[in-house]
Amino acid sequence: MESQQRVELEDMKEEKNQLTQMAAIESLERQLRVASSNNTALQRQQAQLMESVHTLIHMVATTTEQKLGGEGEDCADVYKAGHSVSGLYHIYVGNRSEPVQVYCDMETSGGGWTVFQRRFNGSVDFQRSWREYKMGFGDVLGEHWLGNEALYLLTSQGQYSLRVELKDWEGNPAHSHYDRFTLTSEKQQYRLYLRGHSGTAGRQSSLATHGSGFSTRDQDNDNCDHCKCALMLTGGWWFDACGFSNLNGIYYTVGHNIRKLNGIKWHHFRGPSYSLRSTSMMVRPYDF
Repeated sequence: MESQQRVELEDMKEEKNQLTQMAAIESLERQLRVASSNNTALQRQQAQLMESVHTLIHMVATTTEQKLGGEGEDCADVYKAGHSVSGLYHIYVGNRSEPVQVYCDMETSGGGWTVFQRRFNGSVDFQRSWREYKMGFGDVLGEHWLGNEALYLLTSQGQYSLRVELKDWEGNPAHSHYDRFTLTSEKQQYRLYLRGHSGTAGRQSSLATHGSGFSTRDQDNDNCDHCKCALMLTGGWWFDACGFSNLNGIYYTVGHNIRKLNGIKWHHFRGPSYSLRSTSMMVRPYDF
């Protein structure tokens, strides 16, 4: 009897060992399934990541191609060459061997516009010297002034039109269009002449059309005998006698933009003391 019990006990121990091994195997199988599932998810994440990387590479390549494309005298040439997306392009102005980076607006009123002024968030200081306004400043893809010398060389290539885009803090857009835009050389104070005004930013032009010299804080060329408009109204501009416009004034944010004579103003759109939210100025060949 004792011998039989001993045998049964050994059998029970063996069965226990077998059950323990089976439980361990099942546990390992479960862990393997979880690991396999995690691995599949990881592979899926890796695949998605790779797809995102390839998409980003394609976007960078496309953007780089767009930035480097467009060898012409202005954005109208770039547009005619088949580039219809607004962005940064290279053009050649005057007899310069080095290209000039410009922002081309390929959407507004048929496209082909070379932008030379743009403001929309106050990130760039427009209280600059004569030389800075001559050479240009800011980020061509953001707020900037292209430069009076480049603008003079550009518009000396033929007959050009000017378009001024405006937006107030209530979201209302407006524009002024001038059929003819002429800018003289630095020796003649980058004097501005305009003809043929139209648009939605007032029946009258807020920009002097009869030949105002460009003024900055360190070079006064305005028509005000007893004042310096660039110091009073700030920025560099064709002030005439401190007149009806200055798109290069101080950028005031909403709530602080009322009763500001030295802000970004266009008299016949929102009055003499309302500082605007965004502006852009651009030129295009008259016969585009």
